[in-house]
Amino acid sequence: SELWTKAVANTLRRTRVVDHAGLVRFHRCFMAHRAVFFVHHYHAGARTLRQRFFHIVRPTPLNEAMIWSVCVQLSSAIRTVHSAKLACRTIQLNHILSNIQGSHIRVYINCIGVVDTLEFETRKTVQELQATDMRDFGYILLSLATATEVNRGTDPNTIRRCDMFVTQNYSRELSNLIVQLLIPTKPPPTIIDVSQAIASYTYEELDQSMMIGDRLGHTLMVEFDASRAMRLLTKLGFVNERPEFGMNRRWTESGDGFVLKLFRDYVFHQADGAGNPIMDLGHVVTCLNKVDAGDEERILLTARDAKTVLVVSYADIAQSLERAYGELCGGSVMAPNAGGVPHQQPPPPY
Repeated sequence: SELWTKAVANTLRRTRVVDHAGLVRFHRCFMAHRAVFFVHHYHAGARTLRQRFFHIVRPTPLNEAMIWSVCVQLSSAIRTVHSAKLACRTIQLNHILSNIQGSHIRVYINCIGVVDTLEFETRKTVQELQATDMRDFGYILLSLATATEVNRGTDPNTIRRCDMFVTQNYSRELSNLIVQLLIPTKPPPTIIDVSQAIASYTYEELDQSMMIGDRLGHTLMVEFDASRAMRLLTKLGFVNERPEFGMNRRWTESGDGFVLKLFRDYVFHQADGAGNPIMDLGHVVTCLNKVDAGDEERILLTARDAKTVLVVSYADIAQSLERAYGELCGGSVMAPNAGGVPHQQPPPPY
């Protein structure tokens, strides 16, 4: 209907301006087959807090460091939503996704915009909805600390027992925070109040995030360097010992192809004075890195018959490799659906 279309458009307009690492991005909403579909960003391997910590044989309370990590991440996401004059409305165990990265947990508030669309005629004010978010936030922390699912429908006696358990087994700061969120007060606590109360724990979470970022950056750098070496090895493999050029003296005994053949022997076929092969991976990696960087350092290349000796720089070798590879690609036949990999040509008859 027209009213429903306006509700969807309004939800999209309001939620798209909210962007945070702790929120699962809401992309769009549409109707098909008499059903409503909400499309959110996909987080590979993520599980809800309920699936990860409660749908097991013997749920156990989380350690306090992990609870504070969840608390800081959720408070940061909630603060972004509330600052935009909106409410999350989905702070429940079955709507918060989680991923484990080593010993660190990452959480994301999911289904943002779903309740706003389905209940577009609600009469509640934003302040009331935000107060409900804060109370649900307290239920999340209490559930994780006691391994008991606690929500708005839980009876008061169970909540009192859970609160007593937290008081006896966790720090006073965590206990006071949960009490502050769950006990009705006027005015109710805001996300700004919570942010100020957990400020000291925010630095610990920031340290963890920076360490993970540095670790990921180092891993990416290693993989990037490995991929560059792989490209060089692939080009050398294409160029060296081409059977179709076996009778071409310009390719095998002079020019770029000859230089690259000698360089291949220099890198991979070194031997000691007794003729034993030298298997030095460090030498291989160093040579490939210097070619990749175009180093001006000069090296001595010797033919297998010891009759030809060349003095070239790594930069010269890099230029020879690009020229020979380009010449080879110019006359190649591309294999269909092979992602641009030249099709292997059969050797000419002798």
